[in-house]
Amino acid sequence: MKNILFRDDQSLLGSNWYILPKKLFIIPFILSFIGILAIYSLIGDEYSILLIFKHIIFLSISIVILVFLSLLPKNDLRKILNIMCIFFIFLLLVVPIFGYEIKGATRWISFNFFSIQPSELLKGPLICMFSWFCYLYTKTNNKLYLFISFIIILLVILLLFSQPDIGTLLVYISIISLILILYFRNIKLFIVLGFVGLFFLLIAYFLLDHVAYRIDNFLDGDNSQISRSLSAIKTGGIFGVGLGEGQLKYSIPESHNDFIFAILVEEFGVLFGLFVSFLYPVFFILARKSILRPSNLFISNTIFCLCFLMCLQAFVNIGSAIKLIPPTGMTLPFISYGGSSMLSYAIIFGTVINFSKNEESATNNS
Repeated sequence: MKNILFRDDQSLLGSNWYILPKKLFIIPFILSFIGILAIYSLIGDEYSILLIFKHIIFLSISIVILVFLSLLPKNDLRKILNIMCIFFIFLLLVVPIFGYEIKGATRWISFNFFSIQPSELLKGPLICMFSWFCYLYTKTNNKLYLFISFIIILLVILLLFSQPDIGTLLVYISIISLILILYFRNIKLFIVLGFVGLFFLLIAYFLLDHVAYRIDNFLDGDNSQISRSLSAIKTGGIFGVGLGEGQLKYSIPESHNDFIFAILVEEFGVLFGLFVSFLYPVFFILARKSILRPSNLFISNTIFCLCFLMCLQAFVNIGSAIKLIPPTGMTLPFISYGGSSMLSYAIIFGTVINFSKNEESATNNS
């Protein structure tokens, strides 16, 4: 009887085992474990034990999705991502109708036992779809591909602005700009896109009260969340106060997602915080090493943009906690509590690992 994982095994796992970049699994699994520790440390008066159970359920589903996507044939994955993109855009369209409001923003759709945030889930699939259309344009010079992709991007931007979700909108604009720069390599385009991002930020500041409030409070140094986050970080010192021993974490609003970095530093110390911060660029570097000799422009550019997105979101979350930038409500990838965030980054990690696998295979066979 044929043994699983032997080279003649044609199952989904067996046929991919020897070309899978297994080192890329290390970082998301480390981040997952750190997230469990952080959420567990919150259990107490304010958070019930149900929080850690729900976190582990979301995480388990996300890990299964990550592994499954990493094993698929490249073209099958790309088609699935395109379907996901269309589906999540549809959910984004119905958010104003069926969504519910939290803190002045309507971003979530509630089902009986869980809620989802379509703008979060859309990140990876939209990047892959836009990158694919740009790739087709460079190969065929057919402007229809660019026209379709820009219509989709414009629709997403308008929907995000209407929610409003300015932090996520600026992240989308940054990544879309990066894709255009990678494919077209035009410095004038870079300058124009920079002004587009600045334009949206100014419009949001003058039209949306909660955006102006956050920015003004940040500039005036009068933000209680950030102050409490900094206090927790200072209390942690170099080595932290120990798992579950932190007390200031209970005074930080949204400590289980937006300010989870402060919890980690309070309990495990600044050195551990630096370790967590470097995990994201390390994953980026490992993924880039797999495409040092790229045989496919779509794969190399998509991997670069997905990894950049992950590092950018980590920087925004950590930067908010240490008062580098105003708070935006973004999670720390694969650590913060939140089903939509974990599922989103399961898709992103799985896609990067899958494309790295195919790229390594193609390079080795060339």
